[in-house]
Amino acid sequence: MRTGEYKAGERIPSLIALIEEFGIANATGQKVMRALRADDLIRTEPGMGSFVTTPEERRAVGDQRSKD
Repeated sequence: MRTGEYKAGERIPSLIALIEEFGIANATGQKVMRALRADDLIRTEPGMGSFVTTPEERRAVGDQRSKD
């Protein structure tokens, strides 16, 4: 049974699938995806899709940003 949560490393549905599932506008879906990426909650791999980041990935990105 689906809980509505995605586990670390799990692929999330495409933007089109999320738009259809939640009945939201394309612009809204794009804003959500940008916000999730900006908060390091997902990573997007071209041609592969978007995936939930692991706590380790989030720490590594945070560490890298603090060095810059």
